[in-house]
Amino acid sequence: MKKIIAAIDALNFSDDQMEGFKYFAREANSALTVVCMDNLTTGTIPVASTFPEAYAVTYDQISVEGRAALQWQRNKNIKQLHQICDNDHIGIEIKESVSFPVEEVVAASRFADLLMISNSTSFKALSDSHSPRFVKDVLVEAECPVMVLPDVLSPIKEIIFSYNGTYSSIYAIRQFTLLFPGFKDMPVKVVYVAEDNEKVMPFEYHLRSYLKTHYDRVEFVIMNGEPATAFLALLIRRNDCIVTYGAFGRSNVSRFFHHSDAENILRTTNIPVFITHP
Repeated sequence: MKKIIAAIDALNFSDDQMEGFKYFAREANSALTVVCMDNLTTGTIPVASTFPEAYAVTYDQISVEGRAALQWQRNKNIKQLHQICDNDHIGIEIKESVSFPVEEVVAASRFADLLMISNSTSFKALSDSHSPRFVKDVLVEAECPVMVLPDVLSPIKEIIFSYNGTYSSIYAIRQFTLLFPGFKDMPVKVVYVAEDNEKVMPFEYHLRSYLKTHYDRVEFVIMNGEPATAFLALLIRRNDCIVTYGAFGRSNVSRFFHHSDAENILRTTNIPVFITHP
């Protein structure tokens, strides 16, 4: 059994988001812990719809009626979440939390095998938390692998492993493989972007040997060009695959989520992205 957690904004989530989380929990043969978070007691709250003349105020400045309305919406959403989960055939635990979202999600990731979040999660209770800032903060700080999901998950037909010959990229491949043994029958494509027109994939023999023990169909593809640009071109029209990245390392692909390319991927693609940093 694995420990998989999904972080949601208790004030803003959808049935489709929950379906995506539940899909991957089933594929990992794991129970799912849903952490319902908001920031009703700390920080600032956007109030444009209530007070057009102000962008945000602190929670202490909200009227008693305003606080009650926020709490009512939160309670309503938590009840809806329980209803969504009640009839599923996987174990789902719902935890309610009121704290600083980034800090609490990172703390929870320390004791998890996988953290899942939606790519649009911004925690509306934080006035400066616009997607994908929250997502990128979590990617940098998380202490377990992270799966960033689109708001609506399409059927998965292929796994794409980004590979650059470094430890970080093979670590991401290995972590994904160990977490999701149920994807053994899924077609796999290993993509290597050669920046210097290289024709040989580093350690290809060893990688083939490893993947052969876990997957039935594996294709190796060598592309040329600038890695971030090449991967964006490869993925931008896809909605039926998963891609893995090693987040830290020496090459451009390994540093993918340190640059503005991260925002491009999260904003312009509609696929799950699996990221690790060993």
